[in-house]
Amino acid sequence: MNSEGEEPGRILVVEDERHIARFLEYVLQKAGYEVDIAEDGRQALEILADFRPHAMILDLVLPEISGLDLLKTIRKEAAYGDLVVVVVSAHWFGEDDQQLREAGATAQCSKPIAPSTLLGKLLELGIKPQMPLGSVA
Repeated sequence: MNSEGEEPGRILVVEDERHIARFLEYVLQKAGYEVDIAEDGRQALEILADFRPHAMILDLVLPEISGLDLLKTIRKEAAYGDLVVVVVSAHWFGEDDQQLREAGATAQCSKPIAPSTLLGKLLELGIKPQMPLGSVA
């Protein structure tokens, strides 16, 4: 991933609920990440090639292509083999861990998610912002 002095971590937020997507965008940009948003799985596939994110924040319940199907699709592409995918969904339950891991999820978190939890998870996974984290709680 990126290290000190390199470009900020790029994150693709795949979320169909506009208010949640904008909230995540705000939190991530404030922390120093470069962010793009896709409102569905099909749009995410279009954005991936040009944006080349270091990480994806992925909701499971999406129109067009479900988050789980999107995850399975991108994991078949060698170009996205090292993409960090954090599933953030209200429809995730502990028993789904195995299915998400098999599909290629790097980590899972349930909604609602505190900004500090999300930012901490990204740092834990090696996705660093351009600048030190501000006080986003």
